[in-house]
Amino acid sequence: MKKNDRLILNIEDLNNLGYGVAHKNGKTVFVSGAVDGDTCEVLILRDCGSYSVGKSTSVLIASPNRIEPACSATVSCGGCAFGAISYDHEKEIKRETVRSAFRRAGMPDVSVAPVVSDGKTEFYRNKAIIPIGYHEKHGFFSGFFAPKTHRIVPVAGCLLHKKSFTDITERAKSIMGQESWLFLTAENRPVIKSLYFRAAESGDIALTLILEEDRPAAVQRLSDRLSETFPQIVTVYTNLNPGDISTVLSPDFRLLRGSGYITDELCGAHFQISPASFYQVNRHMAELLYQKGAELLAPAVGELVCDLYCGIGSIGLSVFREQRLIGIETVTEAVDCARRNAAANGADAVYYVGDAAKVIEALETAPDCVILDPPRKGCTPELLSYLADKASVSRILYISCNPATLARDAHILQTYEYALSTVYPFDLFPRTGHVETVCLLSKLHEAKQHVSVRLDMDELDLTVAESKATYEKIKKYVSEHNDGMKVTNLYIAQVKQKHGIIERENYNFPKSGDAKQPQCPKEKEDAIVGALKYFRMI
Repeated sequence: MKKNDRLILNIEDLNNLGYGVAHKNGKTVFVSGAVDGDTCEVLILRDCGSYSVGKSTSVLIASPNRIEPACSATVSCGGCAFGAISYDHEKEIKRETVRSAFRRAGMPDVSVAPVVSDGKTEFYRNKAIIPIGYHEKHGFFSGFFAPKTHRIVPVAGCLLHKKSFTDITERAKSIMGQESWLFLTAENRPVIKSLYFRAAESGDIALTLILEEDRPAAVQRLSDRLSETFPQIVTVYTNLNPGDISTVLSPDFRLLRGSGYITDELCGAHFQISPASFYQVNRHMAELLYQKGAELLAPAVGELVCDLYCGIGSIGLSVFREQRLIGIETVTEAVDCARRNAAANGADAVYYVGDAAKVIEALETAPDCVILDPPRKGCTPELLSYLADKASVSRILYISCNPATLARDAHILQTYEYALSTVYPFDLFPRTGHVETVCLLSKLHEAKQHVSVRLDMDELDLTVAESKATYEKIKKYVSEHNDGMKVTNLYIAQVKQKHGIIERENYNFPKSGDAKQPQCPKEKEDAIVGALKYFRMI
């Protein structure tokens, strides 16, 4: 098999990059423009030894899973890897991708749930980076980079990101075209090489102008005119990052106008989001994902939750803000946002800047449970070893955007006697090859030695129910939810006893035999009952 060969191939599978997978004479062939179930005429583009890469030049028999792509740039752009198949089939493929990752990691029996989706496949992205190009004849144009290149595929508008991003981009090109001399470098490259958008559910937008060259006059002109036309642009940054390099953004962010952030709501919590901070691109699906995570982890009142790779604190603060929280993140700007977000949401949270493995080892108190949401490369063996062996964390909630590294890390944790729950895939990235997953790993406590101890119930200082919340916590809850109402330990004890929670003797009887014991008033009893229900004690 060599370059320019033409073959008739049956497409057996579809990978997460959108390439059909076929085989010929024992060699794997990856075919762009093909769908599993197709029979295609294929032109071989290159031979790579153990596999070849080709493109479909003609579909001879169409797969029943094939649909007409909604975007004409589906193949050339490469962003919508699954743009040519039905959405139901896409979800099946994503579930199988997760299953396959665990099989390859040596865990073939892991239960993988059906993919969770809200069914929305268009205009869901609240973040986009849109490259800008320039052609001497046609002027400024926008689009997206072709896979593994710096070549911009012209695309008028994307069906995945917010419509407002397209409107602003079109206006930006028009403004630059009116004064090309101001917006071009000496080499005829755009001064503003990309537009980076982030949007809140409210419609507010943070715009970052990614620069090829630091030219203040051009930057100010474009910022002012775009902000006049689009008042939803509430803050503007610049980011100087010249040259054709693999990293789209440099650390060099400079605030040009506005507050420096947008504010979004997630599971009832409010978050300030800066350009360099991580925040899920699909807000509604992120809410469903985090709610599932909260259901799986289910920390008890008073447990210390450690949110690793915490970003701006979005996971911990959205669903665990009633807990004691510690967050660790390497990006200083994100930690600054997390601290402000914790204060704004009234959370008992402390955030640290640094490497997760190093910072968590330095903590005075080991966490009871941990949230892991690492980058695509997953966790280091050192971090997993510390959590499992030294800290002996009871439960680890693992959220991942890469099934392969999730499966690898879960397999490592199994060697430390952690049991893996069902793995739940969530489609935060419809039409693309990515899928998010969440699962729980719980420590297996197998006693190697046994010591027999006899305890009489009367000797126990606290009942199980009483241990769920201290008297001070109950008092605080009553005060905060009842206009500063004050209740005593005695009143709390009386109400608890009334609901079957046996109290210690000194709370239930007067100190002298003939003393009259005050009884809890009805309005205070109702307030205390509300607190007991909140702490799940009744």
